[in-house]
Amino acid sequence: MKRILIVLLLLTGINKQETFAQYLLKNATIITGNARLQPRTGNVYVREDKIVKVDYQQRNDKPGYTVIDCTGKFIMPGVMDAHVHLATQRSENEASELLKTRALLKNMIAHGITTVRDMAGNAEYLGKVARQINTGKFAGPDIYYAAQFAGPDYFKMIQSSGREDSTLGNSPWYRSITASTDMKQVIAEAKAAGVSGIKVYADLSADLVKKISKEAHRQGLQVWCHGTIYPAKPLDAIRAHPNSMSHAADIGFQQFPGDTLDISEAWDSYYKGFVLDTALQVSLMKMMKQYHIYLDPTLYHAANNKLTHAAAIAKIAHSVGVAVVTGTDWIYPEGPGKVPLEDELKELIHKCGFSNLEAIQATTWNSARVTGLEDRGLIKKGMKADILILDKDPLEDISAIFTPQQVMKNGIWIKDTL
Repeated sequence: MKRILIVLLLLTGINKQETFAQYLLKNATIITGNARLQPRTGNVYVREDKIVKVDYQQRNDKPGYTVIDCTGKFIMPGVMDAHVHLATQRSENEASELLKTRALLKNMIAHGITTVRDMAGNAEYLGKVARQINTGKFAGPDIYYAAQFAGPDYFKMIQSSGREDSTLGNSPWYRSITASTDMKQVIAEAKAAGVSGIKVYADLSADLVKKISKEAHRQGLQVWCHGTIYPAKPLDAIRAHPNSMSHAADIGFQQFPGDTLDISEAWDSYYKGFVLDTALQVSLMKMMKQYHIYLDPTLYHAANNKLTHAAAIAKIAHSVGVAVVTGTDWIYPEGPGKVPLEDELKELIHKCGFSNLEAIQATTWNSARVTGLEDRGLIKKGMKADILILDKDPLEDISAIFTPQQVMKNGIWIKDTL
């Protein structure tokens, strides 16, 4: 009878409104999110929104805890897409836009995605959506977002392409940067807008990239660079010591001659018989490791754009010990449907030499840390209770992650409330 009750609790959603909920997830195979630790059978104790204990002993049921028998199941941290864009192409009808965004985010969390890093968008809108999630108006992943810093010619190009957005280049989240910009002021304004990091994007000199990175770090923000910032090259980005560099394919531009790059000429050459200088890439990746710079390779995006050398660069990064995160930079369905994060993990495994455990660390612990989050990404005492319960072993098939039996976020069972 007890087992039947536990199964019913799993299937119907468990005490969503209970203020002081306590759960004992018993006899699960625990995948911690740290690839160095082999999975073992154990127990996870959750109180309110935190994991309060993990042990690997046979235990009697703990008084005051709702016991969930996870025998034959697998527990791991909620996963993260570290490169999304939720608010770049918005309609004028905000109510309609919110409905689409909610549907997209509900589908994300139904597939086990409990946190996202948004890499450029309208901070006012993202902040509003994040608050709605945090106050329980609808279910979705936690959202952390960036301000995009780029040169004036970049924003002129975007406007000339037909994108109508009055905030481009002149708002805290879309900021045009020149040599005369008061860096302290614009970064303070970005921080006040709620961003977690500055995305250093395009049309910036090596000197400006350094100045942005130094001031953003001084003010306690993360710095997330494009692999190539045009005219600044990948080595210029590395020397600025950002927290991450996005798009592995872009890092290949370092081998082009000269101290700067013209974006049109570079891409034109890229698609005409480009041969990767692997020795140069090894040296660049060793520098990234030395400066603790994460690589956000966006491999699924690269594969869809026929940038086949992106996987080769990510493989080199992995081989020398660069920490890799999982960002898709791809479109998510506005409703039920497969999520591209699954394909990103498969790219790491099938093309870049990652074990399934290493891919899991990339999408949990690594992706949390690159966002500046030390409170999630591991099944460990003191971490946020963002937990997936899986029916199948993701070490056998990574796709098992994305069909979770249950999703817990902040200690609350989510999946069956969607």
